[in-house]
Formats: sequence, C-alpha cells, structure tokens
Amino acid sequence: MAAKNPKKGNQLRSSNLNLLVYNQIRIGLRPSKICEKFDIKKSTLQYYLSSLKNSGFVKKIGYGVWEVCREFNPEEVQKSTKVTYKQLRKYSNFFKSDKVRAHAFQFKLKLPKLRNWENREEVFLRKNIKFKPLKFGGVVRGQSINFRGRKIWLTNKSIIIYEKSSYLADTADEAKQHAIHDLVVLIRSLERMLGANFKIASKYVFKVSRQHYSLIKNSLAKQYNKEGKKLGVYSSEGLWFVIDNSFNLHEAETLHPKTADVDNKKVQDFFNGVKQFEDYTPQFVVNTMQGIQQNQLIFAQNIKSHIKAVQDMSSAANVLKNEVKELKNLIKENGK
Repeated sequence: MAAKNPKKGNQLRSSNLNLLVYNQIRIGLRPSKICEKFDIKKSTLQYYLSSLKNSGFVKKIGYGVWEVCREFNPEEVQKSTKVTYKQLRKYSNFFKSDKVRAHAFQFKLKLPKLRNWENREEVFLRKNIKFKPLKFGGVVRGQSINFRGRKIWLTNKSIIIYEKSSYLADTADEAKQHAIHDLVVLIRSLERMLGANFKIASKYVFKVSRQHYSLIKNSLAKQYNKEGKKLGVYSSEGLWFVIDNSFNLHEAETLHPKTADVDNKKVQDFFNGVKQFEDYTPQFVVNTMQGIQQNQLIFAQNIKSHIKAVQDMSSAANVLKNEVKELKNLIKENGK
C-alpha cells in the first residue's frame, strides 16, 4: 500500500517501528489515531502492539486504550513471533507451557480481472522465475513457484499461499494477526515481482482456508503422549481437536479449517479455568469430565423419578376428586 504522505511512509519503513508505536502510546494516542496519523492498517499496527505487549512494554487497560509499562529497550523487543521448523527443533526446550503455536496456514487470495494474466508464464520466463506446471486431473490449471520461502500456486482466479513457519503468541488471535501481517507483506512483494495489482476495490480479498493452533507443552497432551495414547475429538462438522507431539512440543491442537482459532480460545479458557484448582492434573480433567457425565445420568434418573411421582400424585388427586364427588351426591340423596 502506498503511503498518502511520503514522510509518513518513510517513518513506517524505518527500522524503529516498535519505538514509533511505543512513543505514540506514551503520549496517550489511541490505536485508531495512530493508524490515522501514520496511514497504516489496523492489522499492521496490531502486529507491533502485540510485539510490544509480549515484551512487557505496553498493556491494554480498556477498549482502545493502552499505556506503557516500562522504559523501551529495542534489544528486548520481540520483533516477530515467527519461528521456522529449524528453530522449533533447536529451541523447543525454551518455549513456555501453553503458549499458542499457530501453523499450517493456507491462504486463498481472490484475484481481480487482470490484463494478460493468462500470459503470466511469459513474465516468469522473462524474469527467470522458476516454476512448475500445476496439474489437476492431468490438466494444467496454473503454475507452482517458490517465493520467499513459501510454496505458491497461481491460477486464473486465485493465488494459494502456503505458510511454512509457525507463530508463537499468547493467544490464537495474536498469532493469526502476525501471520496475516506477513501475508500482506508477501503479497506486496509478489505484486512488485510480477508487475500486477491484486487488490479488489482497494483491498486484498482473501480467506484462511487452513489453520492450526496448538497449546504447547500442555499437561493433558504430555499425559497422553507419555502413555502412547491418541485423542481426536469430532463434532458434527468433523475433526476439530487432537493431541499431537510435533517437534516434541506435546500439543493440544485445534485444526478445523473454519473455527480453529475460536476453538483454541475455548480450549485455552478451559485449561486456564482448571488450573485454578490446586489438584489440577490431567487425570483430574478426565475425572471431572467423567463426573459431569455421571451427574448428568443421575440428574436424568432423578427427573424420571420426579416425573413418576408427579404422575402418581396426579392419579391420586383424580381418585380423591371422584370420591369427593360421590360423597356430595350421597349427601344430596340423604337430604331429600
């Protein structure tokens, strides 16, 4: 996105963006005003706010209201939560328990009507861009390229982008925001390389067609993995939760294409709630779930007993009613 104000654009492309956002929070500027002042998108600002928050420099105190917590130190800022496969294997022992690892992202970017887009292979050849034919059912549907470490499929109507890296954050939403920020940066680089504009009505139109979110070093996952057990939870819409051990991280993972981020929030809230108990263990979780199920059975049995009692009372009331009626008739007859 081209900046409306060249000076603002230069500021935004500087290497001190975290300090820029930090200083604006310090003087009391709300995120919406920072976006307006520096002509940046909300998702871009969220990326830097999350970095500052994860590093303990700022905190949110209300809706749209942030404040600084301590003096800024650029060497301590977590500039990115992006982690490669190699880093996952090398540094897994240093990751905190129940951090969220967002991974396996697949994005589908919808394309506008582009002139000569069907001749894009000529651009690849002219710019010496390596590509492979993308075949489905023996028919060429597009091209597959590797760009900035990602596998990318280009078709006539869309571009499919596979993100190989993981994103570590406190919540699924924060991790997703970082991934989307990197996606936008990638799309802009792809536009420059191909000399194209992929925006529709001044914005990129895309959807997340695949997304996985894991609570790493999760206690329940450790227990299952220790015992060599598998766990997969299904809903009416398919598999949404599994216990996994990728990179020896003992992960409680949500993976439904449409709801994985929302599901992860619910799972995270559940475990945070359970941790409030001193006797929290994976077995405690299982026993609690079994206890809930048993209580439901007992409740159902009690309901049946109550219904039977009410039915018996109703029958007794009808009998009493008939007896009272007969007694009234008898009194009338004797009175005559």
